[in-house]
Amino acid sequence: MGTYYKHRKTESIDVPYSFKCEQCMKDSGPLKATIKGMEAEVNSNYKELDYNRQQNLNVKAHTNLVAAVKTAHINATQKQIYDKAFKDECPHCHKPQSWAVSGLKDDMFTVPIAALIVGLIFAAGCYFFSGVDNNLQIAIGVGGIGLAVAIVTLLWNIMKISSKKRKTATANQKMVPVIDWSAVQNLLNE
Repeated sequence: MGTYYKHRKTESIDVPYSFKCEQCMKDSGPLKATIKGMEAEVNSNYKELDYNRQQNLNVKAHTNLVAAVKTAHINATQKQIYDKAFKDECPHCHKPQSWAVSGLKDDMFTVPIAALIVGLIFAAGCYFFSGVDNNLQIAIGVGGIGLAVAIVTLLWNIMKISSKKRKTATANQKMVPVIDWSAVQNLLNE
């Protein structure tokens, strides 16, 4: 039996931004959001990658970073949805900003849907591949666990969003962050 190695690489880039606090009205000063691309992976039979496979891994990681930066840019400029990388805690009064709620709402269903899908896959596996007489009951139980995890994570996300909304409801004036996209313009042009 042969062995193989998983070679992984992730690229990231810093995007400068600042904001005026909605609570204390002070300027945050220069901040940096680190946007990360999805992890790229290449499988190999060798511990060290040859030149071509290393280049392939580098290209995949760079492509993933470009996609993440473009998505963050489109969401911020066109939809006013700010990536979680743009931290919203004021460095002076340590209070959150209302513009960050959009990022929480955008990511609200990701984990619950994943939990539901994993639960359904395990339920189907239990139903079709278990060698016991009560495989239907086991499949329903496993599917129920997946559904329960999905509901709990969805409720948790809803509570986080409502908590942040409550904390930002007293804002004097609604603001948005000032993001310097020129620092990543080369990636946006690709």
